[in-house]
Amino acid sequence: MRSFRLITLLTFCALLLGACSIYRVNVQQGNIITAKELAELHPGMDALQVRSILGSPLLQDPWHPHQWVYAYSFKPAYGATKVRKVRVFFGKDEKLISIQGDVQSTASPTATTTS
Repeated sequence: MRSFRLITLLTFCALLLGACSIYRVNVQQGNIITAKELAELHPGMDALQVRSILGSPLLQDPWHPHQWVYAYSFKPAYGATKVRKVRVFFGKDEKLISIQGDVQSTASPTATTTS
């Protein structure tokens, strides 16, 4: 009877201590847009060229068909979530007009940084 209590107590302690080490993973979602990719963009490019450089946009709003949104979020295991958003604007002729977003490009004069 005494050995049964000891085994039960040891099992309970092992389970309790095992729950203390919770493994958390980093979670990345969306499009990763680098400053190098933004530097390749310039006004006058068509939508197909932009798509080949940046990839497919995360969001194409049906009410704003000339605006593409590239969003990215990174949630580290232990820390605050970082969110970045880049918007690409096209004219009525499907040519690139401007870029706005969190990643700043030094080579492209149309890229602006907003927070």
